[in-house]
Amino acid sequence: MRRFAISAALVVGWVLIAATLGMFAVRQIGVTNITLVALVVAAPYIGAASLAALILFAAARSRIGSAVALLITLTVVGVQVPMFLPDGPDNSGPELSVLTVNVAHGDADAAAIVNAVRDNDVDILAVQELTPDEVVDLRAAGIDGLLPFSFTAALPIADGTGLWSRTPLTEGTRLDNFGFVPVQARTNVDGQDLTLVSFHAMSPATRRHTVEWDADLARMRSIMETYRGTVVVAGDFNATNDHRQFRTLASSPFSDAADAAGAGLFRTFPSDRPLARLDHVVTSDDVRARSVRPLAIPKSDHLAVLAELQLP
Repeated sequence: MRRFAISAALVVGWVLIAATLGMFAVRQIGVTNITLVALVVAAPYIGAASLAALILFAAARSRIGSAVALLITLTVVGVQVPMFLPDGPDNSGPELSVLTVNVAHGDADAAAIVNAVRDNDVDILAVQELTPDEVVDLRAAGIDGLLPFSFTAALPIADGTGLWSRTPLTEGTRLDNFGFVPVQARTNVDGQDLTLVSFHAMSPATRRHTVEWDADLARMRSIMETYRGTVVVAGDFNATNDHRQFRTLASSPFSDAADAAGAGLFRTFPSDRPLARLDHVVTSDDVRARSVRPLAIPKSDHLAVLAELQLP
């Protein structure tokens, strides 16, 4: 019986190691297979599998298995640890508060969004899935009194996006060749030029949409490289930090504000039981992220993200 238990522990341990290595490999590759794209969301938890393997190998007194499992566990943990460690410049420039929210086909509570803007002294609001009716509701709730400048592409269902700002917006433009319709604009905060984008990547819900999602993230990165001044791209990227495509988009000279702030593994979707952080604020990497946290907005299926930034 003991021999059977040891054999079973070894078999299960090596299966867990194989699963961990497979997940880690998929995380490192920019996959577009719809199943693998979905599985990558679970990457932060694969350390539990290798840790379980380590316990099984230790119980079976397998030195080789224990050494392999320990090395893999440390590697997996090491990949996630930087998200908990603040990293960025020690700026003393103007402060900028950015709120991004997916309003769920225009159904989100507009009054709650306006209250969040007021309560958190928000300077920039980026909205995704912005419909004409949601624009009407936001204005009725008083958004223009707090953020008087806006540029929007309000469209039916999930296609629209918008920007509201405390400072004047110029050069407002819709971005072409995306699954949804991002908008960009420029503003100036205390003498510093900023390019702002409200971004919504295609949801990788079908094989075709997964290919579009991959193209959206790559195209957004290419466009970001053409911007002048400080860049702030806020929105629903439909990707986590474990998707290679997002890490490429948010790589130098840009960074994910949540990672830079050491915000850890907070999640934004679905709002009732969040499993993944799909919503991000990506900035030029000379911007200091002081804090990044989620906010609940009634009737939205995403949690909003509030980023407190400090400009160079």
